[in-house]
Amino acid sequence: MTDTGLLALRLAVAAVFIAHGAGDVFDAGVSNNVRNYADAGIPVPELAAPFAAYIQLFGGMLFVVGALVRPLAAGFIVVMAGALLFVHRGEGLVMGQDGSGSGYAFMMGVASLTLLLLGPGRFSLDALLVRWRDRSAGVARSVRASRA
Repeated sequence: MTDTGLLALRLAVAAVFIAHGAGDVFDAGVSNNVRNYADAGIPVPELAAPFAAYIQLFGGMLFVVGALVRPLAAGFIVVMAGALLFVHRGEGLVMGQDGSGSGYAFMMGVASLTLLLLGPGRFSLDALLVRWRDRSAGVARSVRASRA
């Protein structure tokens, strides 16, 4: 059941990050986000805005298949920490009428932390590659042992 829960969490996180990343890349445009990031006081907005947009879009896509989950989760945590520190500082968890609220960034950050700590689960490309590597290492040990 744990692996099924990790799959469900990974797919939910992926869906939200893909939607937000696509909006940043295709709708708002990364160059507009650079200005927004600068206005919000985010350091080095020329790097931060493209990083946030592209890691959400492409990282979310990789999350769907369970590839590079731990390093991407670390990147998502950085993006959500930035959102909490610079965009949603002082806002409550519940979304207000004006769209303010830190709940989204908080939950996405915690979900990403969970996947960083627990990994993607058995139903992932990462787990498949580890099983393949372990199987290949076992075959190599067997071959060496048979030659000895």
